Amino acid sequence: EGLPDPEPQDLPFRRGDSNVDRSGDVSDPVFTLGWLFLGGGPMECADAADSNDDGSLDVTDAIYLLNYLFLGAPAPPAPFPELGPDPTPEDELGCAYYPCDP
Repeated sequence: EGLPDPEPQDLPFRRGDSNVDRSGDVSDPVFTLGWLFLGGGPMECADAADSNDDGSLDVTDAIYLLNYLFLGAPAPPAPFPELGPDPTPEDELGCAYYPCDP
């Protein structure tokens, strides 16, 4: 499906930051939708793009994040809003890259 090879689950990232720019805004669900439907990419941290932490990347991740950003829905699961490791390492997603320097 074009996902990066899973990396060690202790690489810190911020859930919902699919474009790995270290900010949480509308560009993240737009990036996810572009990756899913337009062949955009690369998806450097699939775990970060998994906004609802269900272990897969699909349109529900973009919808989840849009609901949080604009409708006051619950925030993405940890690690959010701070950087951290994935507390649910049993999924097949990984994180090949995430900028950890401030």
